[in-house]
Formats: sequence, C-alpha cells, structure tokens
Amino acid sequence: MPDGVSVSLCMITRNEEHFLASCINSVHHIVDEIIVVDTGSTDKTREIAARYGARVFFFPWQDDFAAARNYSLAQATGEWILVLDADEILEPVQAEAFARLLARPEVEGYFFNIRSYLGHGEAVVHDYVVRLFRNKPVYRFEGAIHEQVAGAIKRQNGGKGLAFADLVIHHFGYLNRQAQTKNKRQRNISIILRALRDNPKDPFLLYSVGTEYLQADEFTKGIAFLEKALTLMRGGEGYFRDVLITLGAGLLRAGRVDRLTSFLDKALQMLPNDPDLHLLKGMAALAKEAYAAAAVELRQALAGCNQTLPPHRILTLLGDTCNILGQYADAENAYLEALRLAPRTLYPLTQILSLKQKGKSRLGWDALSRFAPPTIKKALREELINLGEFSLALILSLLTVIEVACAEHTGEAVQVCTEYQLILNQCRSLPEPWGAYLYAGAREMQFCAEAARQGFSLPWFSPSERLRKLALADLELVVRELLPAWKPTPPSQIT
Repeated sequence: MPDGVSVSLCMITRNEEHFLASCINSVHHIVDEIIVVDTGSTDKTREIAARYGARVFFFPWQDDFAAARNYSLAQATGEWILVLDADEILEPVQAEAFARLLARPEVEGYFFNIRSYLGHGEAVVHDYVVRLFRNKPVYRFEGAIHEQVAGAIKRQNGGKGLAFADLVIHHFGYLNRQAQTKNKRQRNISIILRALRDNPKDPFLLYSVGTEYLQADEFTKGIAFLEKALTLMRGGEGYFRDVLITLGAGLLRAGRVDRLTSFLDKALQMLPNDPDLHLLKGMAALAKEAYAAAAVELRQALAGCNQTLPPHRILTLLGDTCNILGQYADAENAYLEALRLAPRTLYPLTQILSLKQKGKSRLGWDALSRFAPPTIKKALREELINLGEFSLALILSLLTVIEVACAEHTGEAVQVCTEYQLILNQCRSLPEPWGAYLYAGAREMQFCAEAARQGFSLPWFSPSERLRKLALADLELVVRELLPAWKPTPPSQIT
C-alpha cells in the first residue's frame, strides 16, 4: 500500500477452487500479504492460493469459525487486516482511496456493506460487518458462528474506534448453486443446535441460532430464540446490546411493528441514548407513517455511532421524512450530507433535483456541484451512461462544468464540455425546442472552455463566467423539462 502502511488479507477456505481467484483479484492491488488458512480442502484451493503468492496454512476444522479466523490473524504481519471469504469480492476501489481509510488515526476498524445474493441472484440482503481493522492481538473474533471482531474493538476503545467505509463486499455463497453445495445455513444451525443440546441455557448460543434463523427469514423461530436468550441474560454481557438490536431488527423485518414499539420502549429504558435503538424506533414510526415521531428518532440515531445502517442511509431516511412533512430545507440538508458521505448513492441527488422541480429548493447549484470530486462524478457519469440514464449523466456533466469553470481548471473544463456533447448525442428524441437549445448551448460551452484555456479574456467578457452561466441555464432546463418527477420513498430505504 502507499505511504508504507501494510495490509494483510486473511481468509479461511475449504473447497473454494471456483471462487478463490476472483476474490484475490478483487483486492490484490491493496494488500501486501495474503494469508490463507485451509480447513480441509480436497480440491485445488491450496494450489490456487499458493499460485497467487499466498502463505497457506492448515487448521483442522473444529466447528468453530472464530477459532479458524483467529488462527489466520495470528499469521498476519501487516499493520491492518482485511478479512474476506473466498466466495466474496470487494467492489472496485482505488488504492489511493483505500489508503485514506488507513490514514485516519482515530479509527481502529471499519464496517463494510455486505451484499449477500439469494436464490438465483434476484434478492439481496444487506449487512454491515467489520472487515478491516488494525492488527492488534487484542482484536480477535468471537462466536463459533457469525463470528465478529467488532465487540473486541469496542471493548478496547470504550465503545468507540469503529467507522463505516463506503465500500461494498459482494457475497455469492447463498446463491442456490452454492447453497446446495455447502448447505451453509443448515450447517450453521446444526452446529449451534448440537452445542445447545449440551448447554440449553447458554444465551450466546441462543443468540447465534436466533440470528441464523432470522437470516433464513424464519422469523418466528429466530425471534423466539432471541427472546429466550434475553430472559437468561443479566445485561452486563458484552453482546447484550447486540441481542437487543438483532431482536429489534427481526421484529421490524417480520412486520410486527406494535410489538417492536413496545420492545423498544423497554430497551431504551436500559440504553436511553443508544443510536441503533433510536434508529429502529424511527423505522417503526415510518412503518406506521408517524413521520414527525420518525424524524425525532432519526436525529437521535445520527447523534451516535450507528451499526445498523451507515450515516448516509440514516440521513437519506431523515431527508425523506422531512420531505414528506414539508420541511424542505431540513430535507435538502439531510440529502446533501448523505450525498457527500456516499456520492455513489444517487438517490439523495434525485430527491434534491425533485425539490428543485417543485420550487422548494434553497440549495445553490454551486454548492451542489461540490458534493464529490470531479473524478468521482466522471465515474458516476460513465456508470449512468452504461445504464442508459442519460438525463442524470447530463446533470452530473453540467455540475462538473460549474465546478471547474474557473481559470485553474481550464483544461478540465474543455474535457468535460466535450463529454457533455457526447452524452447529448446519445440522448434519443430530445423534445423540441429543448433539444436544439441544448445542442446550441453545448457548442457555445465548448467554445468558451477553449477560449478560457487559451487565456482569452476581455474586460466585458469572461469565457469562464460565460461558461458557468450557460451550464446553469442548461441545468435549469434539464431539471424542469427533461427529468422525471421523483418522490421520496422512505420504506424502500429501510431494507
């Protein structure tokens, strides 16, 4: 990694020959060392790992994922540890952006968004799990199933030290083809139930199997096991809060909103400032369309470090809630902050544009244009073009023109104006007279950008200022005449 910060990739494997190469290829540019702990592969997993330069170790399977994970951590020499499973890949990330995560001295570990694909890939389940953390002997995984390292990090740092990274891990192990091969859920449940036969009143085992049932969408069983776990706990256990949050999330997913509200009232008496409990209460209020109450709870959720959802998702929920309440300035502020935190999530941008369509926006285009660096906006434009979302791609181009329309960025302005014309050419059947106006404006913008790059200027004519005004005019036209009308949809933001 740049700046001399080393990263070890730690993995445990068993018969992963079909997935291992893709996993390693997704992170090879950001790790300095690959640790593979194999628990008994009978295929070519170990040979493939060695071919990629991994240090390969054998660890006999003990029905304990945490034990295998911790053995892999013990072999790592990097300053940071990245944990992946072989049936996962990390969404593309630039090495420089990844290095910035490692440079934050106040952060000991990062939550990643885990997207698990179910069935034939048509359904997706989101989870947030700590997968990147500093290599310290006190940071070790806990739990035979659903092993976690977050608890150890929080205990060592007074409940702090964790942050959310805007990074996504794609997990394919629950697709039908793989699930039939590994039978992961049944394997996990069988391991825990076997342990429960010997320890029927072990709350951690009850919590673990309840979590597994919830992930299998067997809500009745999952909720029952979690409730039983709570009756056997004293409140001082390190995972007590996790049980509360998991049970609350299970009740929400099961649609048992009244029961969830009653449960949260009791839980908040024990942990009155807990941000995750306030978030769940806000979600329950949204499910009841009690938007004023939801806004109060969502703001309290944002006051702390939330593990259920990253801040940009909560801010988006708050924006939707305020939007529905007619509190447009608050909605716009929440959307903008969400967009700045996670610029690749464009839903907040569509809602800001919707407010502009309705004449409810107070946010200037200049402020909006700086929601992300030009490089990120360029990547987003390319993605939108590939998806056929040309109107939004035009918006991002024009926002970038406004941002770079100054003397220091004249070369970049020429490039963006060229891209803007190319996007316009891909737009089919632009309604007239707006199409002709946009094409003429694009040609004049290109001329102004070229003039600014060559240093042309007169006391009564500034090419850069003219370029900026043209971009502003085109933005207003595209937003008011060419974009669809987007509405806030808070329930869709919850899952």
